Amino acid sequence: MATKSKPASRQRRRHEHVVKPSSDQPTFGGPGGQRQDVVPGQYFVRVRPEAIRAHVAVRPRAAFGPARMAFTARTAEEVPVNVVEPLEYLRQNTGLKNVRPLFTDAGRGRMAGAKVAGLKGMQLAVAASVVTQQDDDIAGFAIAELDQKADLRSIKHAASANAIDFIEPVPTRWLAAKTTGPDPRANLQWGLRAIRWFDAKRPDASEVRVGVLDTGIDVGHPDLENVEISYDHPGTTAEDIVGHGTHVAGTIAAATNNAVGIAGVAQCAIHSWKIFGDVPYKGEYYVDANLFADALRAAADAGLSSLNLSIGGTRSSQTEQVLISRLLRNGVTVVAAMGNEYREGDPTEYPAAYKDVLAVGAIAETRERSDFSNTGRHIGLCAPGSNILSTLPRSQSSFRTETMYASWSGTSMATPHVTAAAALVAANSGGNMNATDVARQLRDTAVKLHAMGGKARTNEYGSGLLDLAKALS
Repeated sequence: MATKSKPASRQRRRHEHVVKPSSDQPTFGGPGGQRQDVVPGQYFVRVRPEAIRAHVAVRPRAAFGPARMAFTARTAEEVPVNVVEPLEYLRQNTGLKNVRPLFTDAGRGRMAGAKVAGLKGMQLAVAASVVTQQDDDIAGFAIAELDQKADLRSIKHAASANAIDFIEPVPTRWLAAKTTGPDPRANLQWGLRAIRWFDAKRPDASEVRVGVLDTGIDVGHPDLENVEISYDHPGTTAEDIVGHGTHVAGTIAAATNNAVGIAGVAQCAIHSWKIFGDVPYKGEYYVDANLFADALRAAADAGLSSLNLSIGGTRSSQTEQVLISRLLRNGVTVVAAMGNEYREGDPTEYPAAYKDVLAVGAIAETRERSDFSNTGRHIGLCAPGSNILSTLPRSQSSFRTETMYASWSGTSMATPHVTAAAALVAANSGGNMNATDVARQLRDTAVKLHAMGGKARTNEYGSGLLDLAKALS
């Protein structure tokens, strides 16, 4: 098995901090407990597309559309030996059980029709992951299921094969832990005042589309029913069990001047993707890797202005980076939460820490950092994140007793303020600003806070507090 050289790994930066006593508790992403940072036994595998395309013949396509490629046992046999060898090595040394294409439209049903199993089935899966994707940026991605006790040295050896780009653990991305401590107090949307929403000359953003990848959305909520919403939830129920996605959507786009509830930051359209399953794992809701990957890929082609990612996890992922880079190249301003684990070690979390993602921290009504809000050199700016009043699903669920409206806390709640502001800046520019320009405008116009000590930026606040009036002036 031919191998390639790999760069030395970088040691993760550790944070030192002093914990301040406070009653400010994040509603989501609070004390992590035994939260897992990877999905046990699950690995992203990226096969180099050129290793497949040079050998697997293009089959006649069926009449159902350009993606409906016919697969046969011969397709599996055409996979070259430099791809087969690392798969066989993984089978023998790591208990490799299964390989499937990462993206759900990559011919999984047609693969079954080819009537191959075992190693041949895995060969067909990696072939399908390439030949069903016209864009080489997202070709060759698959998920492999290994023994949970697999030797990491064996996995690294397989990853060193010339035909393999990388093999990495599937990272978890989380939202919710069971809330502890006192309930957040009610408020009257202090966050809108803090970002100078009432002072801003807000443009018509009805033609602007904002993406929300989250737990779902209650499209029938009285504050959302008149908002233009597209909602994708393949393979899951439409119910927003956790309520997090509905809360985020309300902050972004709840109807204004309708004598109901609250006001959203931007009167824009929303495209929501449900990226969480309906059943928790050990009491925690984790992102479903396939739903998340499919949503990130689809979001890049959905004509979005900005994308809200109120999720986080401590493991970086090359797979996730590829998909987010594609979003940025397609003009989408990607906005992500810094995370709520300051008191548990202040870890660097992703996707917020990826290059060119606009990372958002949280402040409280004191205009100081919310005690839970993570810090770091990658922070872009901050926004209101403590006791944020927004929409919740109309019905209770197995996870949540609150309905209609509630005040929740977290960098998850700060992030949609910035996502909506990015949509307004894009609308204000008439389409003349790209994703980098929009992010820069929001950072450059942020107001400096007293807690920043006169500095232009800090690791706690980034460039300062979102100032919508100035960003749109």
